[in-house]
Amino acid sequence: MSDPTELRKAIEAAEDAFSHAHGQPVFEPGLNAAADASDGEVQIQKACRLLELAHRIDDLGEYYGAIFEHSLIAIEHTFQGYLLAMTGVDEVELRNHSSPYAFAKGQVPLDDETVDDLKNLYDARRTEHYYGTTVTTKTQAEQIRTVAAIVHEYIVTFDQQTEQFCQCD
Repeated sequence: MSDPTELRKAIEAAEDAFSHAHGQPVFEPGLNAAADASDGEVQIQKACRLLELAHRIDDLGEYYGAIFEHSLIAIEHTFQGYLLAMTGVDEVELRNHSSPYAFAKGQVPLDDETVDDLKNLYDARRTEHYYGTTVTTKTQAEQIRTVAAIVHEYIVTFDQQTEQFCQCD
């Protein structure tokens, strides 16, 4: 069996895109793509963009699973950004979905119990949604989006260093 030529070409084009093989890259607006971006800056900005998208999705239709996913990822990026900016943790230590929660305990301006509750929401609910046959409801999506927005705003505005990175309206 052979793979479709179209697929092979698309994979090659994707690899070329990551090596910036075709001229000046166009980066996502609102993200500091400069090599001298401050620690945590890009992660905070990614969280801002994800939260914005989680709200704009409503205009496209009833995509509750997408709202749910983007909201949970925004929480993760918010933790990562704060930890990188404020604690000096090595970004390599934050490259899986559970480590930002583990490192957040005692480091982010939330009680450990709240961090555990957020991790439990992620572990139980996202796993059911992503890997199982659970379908996200409108209320679930809206509630997780609200949680993500509150977590982001609270953590980012807790310190002026992280607040300066925030691109949220």
